[in-house]
Amino acid sequence: MPARRSPRRSPARDTREDVFLAAAELFSARGFDGVGVDDIAHSARINKAMIYYHFEDKLALYREVVRDMLRAVGTEVAEIAGRPDPADVRLSAFIAGMVTLADQRPWFPPLMLREIAEGAPRLDPDTIALMKTVFVAFHRILVEGQQAGVFRSINPVLAYMSIIGPMLVNAARERAASRPGRVDFPMFVDVPHPELIAHMQQAAEPIRP
Repeated sequence: MPARRSPRRSPARDTREDVFLAAAELFSARGFDGVGVDDIAHSARINKAMIYYHFEDKLALYREVVRDMLRAVGTEVAEIAGRPDPADVRLSAFIAGMVTLADQRPWFPPLMLREIAEGAPRLDPDTIALMKTVFVAFHRILVEGQQAGVFRSINPVLAYMSIIGPMLVNAARERAASRPGRVDFPMFVDVPHPELIAHMQQAAEPIRP
């Protein structure tokens, strides 16, 4: 029997992924305003016209980079929120899922931190709706935990920021630590991400009664 051939991806699909990955890395490193379409084309090693074949413009490409993560996270955490497990177990899974997905898309936390710090001027209603999906899942876990007596009464926004904040700040720290000449600075030592997950889970402890 002849050997099976691996399914071939179309050149158009390959090019779209090349554009997406190049843009994600550049936007994360330099911000939206610091990246031009020519930069993306050069990094992706494609003709600039191919960017416009796949995306309407630079802003549409940027938003797709953001939405890609938010869609993945939204799907993951909505499933976690709907589980029959106790709320504290679901919250731990929520945190672990967020970090795991961010590890798969390392460009996202620094990019999102910068976007929020600038006032989120490029996040349109469709992108905001995806962000809402993530928060709604968290809020459901929190409220159901409060109703079960697992969590105390607390402002859900402050609780969300307290738990998610370490992931975003650590990503920025890792970006700073990657620059030459900073190996010996204690603030920039390597922190294994299982430890980060455990820390974020422990950060959720104050919301218990």
